[in-house]
Formats: sequence, C-alpha cells, structure tokens
Amino acid sequence: MPTRTTADTIDRFNRVFIDHDAEALTDLIGANCVMEAIQPTPDGARYEGRDACLTFWQALAADRTTQFEPEEVTVSGERATIRWRYRFGDSPSDSVRGVTLVRVSDGLIVEALGYGKTGGVPLAAEAVSVERAHVRVRTTREVLDLYNDAFRLHEPGLLNDLIADDCVIEDSGPAPDGLRREGGRACLARWSELAGNRALRFTPETAEIHGDLAVQPWHLQWGDGEQDRVRGVNLIRIRGGRITEARGYVKA
Repeated sequence: MPTRTTADTIDRFNRVFIDHDAEALTDLIGANCVMEAIQPTPDGARYEGRDACLTFWQALAADRTTQFEPEEVTVSGERATIRWRYRFGDSPSDSVRGVTLVRVSDGLIVEALGYGKTGGVPLAAEAVSVERAHVRVRTTREVLDLYNDAFRLHEPGLLNDLIADDCVIEDSGPAPDGLRREGGRACLARWSELAGNRALRFTPETAEIHGDLAVQPWHLQWGDGEQDRVRGVNLIRIRGGRITEARGYVKA
C-alpha cells in the first residue's frame, strides 16, 4: 500500500479538528513526533513522542466549544504550512489566528511548530488545551475508576467532570433496545440519580481495558434476597478523558 502523501496527511489532520474526531489522530502521528504549542512564552510548551503529542491534540480536538477554521494550506515536499483561526466564542474577538509548520515522514506527522498572534486577545482556545495537557488527560482506567466510585460510594459529584457534552447512554432496558439518552446533561442527570440512590449497592467486578473502550462487569443489589440482585456489564467509551458512550446489558 503506498504511503500517504503529505497533502493527504495534512488534510486528514485538519479534518480531525474541524469534525472534533479525536480518534482519527491515532493513525496520523509518528512515533518520534515533536510538537511545540503556541504558548507559553518564550518557547511554547514542548511535547516529545507520539503519546505526548497525541494526548495534547486529542484534548484539543475533543473540545466542542471551539471551532477550527483552516485559512490556507501550503504543501511542499514533506513540509506543510497551515494558517488557521480558532474560535472559542460568539464574539468576533473570541478567536485567535495562527500558523503551524508541519513536517511529515512516511505519511505520519513527525514535527509541528505552532505560532499565534499576540496583543490584546488571550490565546484562550489553546490555553484550555495547554492546561489540560499539563494537568494530564485522565486515562481510560482512571476515568473508569472514578465512574465506579461514584456509584460504589454514592457520590454523584464525582461524575461532574467525567461526561462529554455529546455523551450517549443506552440503558439495559427496556427490551429490545434499552432507553437512550443523548447529551451530557441528560447522561449526568441519569447517572447522578442512580449514584445518589443509597438503596442500591453497586459492586464493580474485574474490568478489561481495550484502548478507549472499558468493559466493566458489575453486580447490583437492592435487597437482601436472592432475587434482589442482578449482574450486568457496561461497555464504556472514553475519549479525551471523558465518557462519550455507555451501553448497558444485564442477565435476563
């Protein structure tokens, strides 16, 4: 199979941020990638290695409060220049313009150096991303553990920062499809209600992690009788440190 051209790689890279498709980044970043963010001064935060670059860009791509607009793309050999604007609000002043100098090798991004306009307008879009990257985006396992603790300890407040704005839940019932809830608010309301119910005793069993997918078996009890319990499993998709999808199934 022929290696992707530089133009094709850059086009796919831009589409990641236009479409907020953070998962698509996994096929675009080289093992020894180096990235320099546009801030802080004087050099910009530097990230070395595929994992560090991937974490930074996935956090930025997953943020649906921002809008990425490529203004001009120039490709020459393995080099590309992307002029862009990031919008992070409705006001004309709620945006920042910049340029990223990219180098591509064998169809993968191996270097990306970012620069932005300064003077009066805070670099809010990337400030959010830089902050997340420095704090470190939670791993799938860490998010899953906090999610389980919310139900196990009856602390719904643990859920507040775990749910993506576009999260989707499919409950284990009713048949045939399970009740579907869409959006972060709806999912948070549903889970908060369950987590706060002290009549329920939730016990997570041994989970398996497959990339961004957590397979979490569990046991739920609401009384002392043999019939007052059920076992089930949740398939939970976690991207950018937040839950984007959860599908529940039970023994029936």
